[in-house]
Amino acid sequence: MPHTLEYPGADGVGDWDSLYRARGEEVQAQRSIFTGDVLLEVDVQSIGETRRLSVMVLQHPCALRTNGVDLQPRLIVAEVRDHPILSTQQWTGHFRKMPLPELIPSGHAESRHQAALFTEMYLASPDALAAATRVACLSQAGVNLLMQRWVNHNSRMVAPTWQYQDVTSAAFDEADLIEEWCDERTGAGLSVHEATVEVMKWLREDIDGVSTRQNRLEEAQQRSAVRSEMRVKLRSLR
Repeated sequence: MPHTLEYPGADGVGDWDSLYRARGEEVQAQRSIFTGDVLLEVDVQSIGETRRLSVMVLQHPCALRTNGVDLQPRLIVAEVRDHPILSTQQWTGHFRKMPLPELIPSGHAESRHQAALFTEMYLASPDALAAATRVACLSQAGVNLLMQRWVNHNSRMVAPTWQYQDVTSAAFDEADLIEEWCDERTGAGLSVHEATVEVMKWLREDIDGVSTRQNRLEEAQQRSAVRSEMRVKLRSLR
């Protein structure tokens, strides 16, 4: 049986909060730019012009960076606009967008609910993203739904979200570790970039002649051990 586009929630009841890891003031500056991040007032490039728009980052986590630290020179983003809230049944039909219900929960009625439009694509530079205001980060479930819809838009293939979980969970956990490391180390006076370089060096350190901690994050059963090791290392740096 062909798989259908999924929605956040169960039994026909939407759980919009489950889409988001953080919104508004919950978003931490120490968190690396990640798939599904929503940013305001971004200068983006189109054919022959520059525009300033609200956008969502679309690229897979593994395609965002050149070396684990620095973003690619150009990143694919989709415009984010006000959009009426969709029922759970409507999520299947609106395949050319990623609905973002209650993206701005405290906003005016017309701006609370938005959507990223896959038909309105642009390129954004790292500097443009750094100068913008990030207002939301998707949860892992939200990233999986985004990937499902983005791939479906481009290929008309629908893969279940658990398959995207398999290929994004290690990157999501790595982003969590980097955020925790940067939160600790910026408190000690390092810049976010310096802390990110430091943690990536630690994650990519050869630990047994065969693997690195970054490699071990690919195995779900190893992730808690890597997190524990990281916290021990952080304590040693205080």
